[in-house]
Amino acid sequence: MHKTISSVEIKDAEKGQISAVFSTFNVIDKDGDLTLPGAIKDGTEVVISAYGHQSHYGALPLGKGVIRTTKTEAILDGEFFMNTTHGADAFKVVKALSEGDTNLQEWSYSLHNVTRKSVEEDGRRYWVIEDIGLIKEVSPVLIGAGVDTRTLVAKGLKFTEEGDAVLAAAKSYLDRAGEVMALRGAKGRPSLGEESTALVKELADVLAKLHDLLTDPAPAGEDIPEELTAAVKAAHAAHLRQSLFSSLPAKEA
Repeated sequence: MHKTISSVEIKDAEKGQISAVFSTFNVIDKDGDLTLPGAIKDGTEVVISAYGHQSHYGALPLGKGVIRTTKTEAILDGEFFMNTTHGADAFKVVKALSEGDTNLQEWSYSLHNVTRKSVEEDGRRYWVIEDIGLIKEVSPVLIGAGVDTRTLVAKGLKFTEEGDAVLAAAKSYLDRAGEVMALRGAKGRPSLGEESTALVKELADVLAKLHDLLTDPAPAGEDIPEELTAAVKAAHAAHLRQSLFSSLPAKEA
């Protein structure tokens, strides 16, 4: 079981040190769960998983850290393995997606041995998570169930590095969509929900516009930089993968 949220602060870029909000308390998330303060244990040591929880499937971890909790949030104080290629590259992705006014980087965590109870209030039923026995890893993801997860800080990437970050995020989103559709299929639901479908269509539209940059002529007197062409081709590849959504078997958490 995974939960996602989106907030990160880059504490030391050279050392790959970050602080990332990965859970908010007393808020009903997209899975219909509300996590109580105290459910997540302060001081727990965790792995920073490969993007999209891929360390569960054999990908090398990106780093490690310790969970710090407040009255309202659970925060990962972590450090990427900057002496490894995969750790340094992943840190660049997180940094790129965390820059600017819009924080695109979200965070998710795996939870096991969960104690929860069903609550119905004002005609709405949801689960209250009272205790999480084990959190093994926290992972950067594109989008997930949590509310207001975020990378707190990140700066200074090249255009191609930013393109790599976006491509990695798109791949992660495709994997996540497959998981969601599988879960929905198991529950007898034929497709993604209305809100999720709208998000996927919006992403496809953006990628289609990026693809158009490959075919539209450059303005008179200007050449398209080689690095721009490479980044757009990478985005186009992600767009082609996006077309797989229509052929995936019915599967949403």
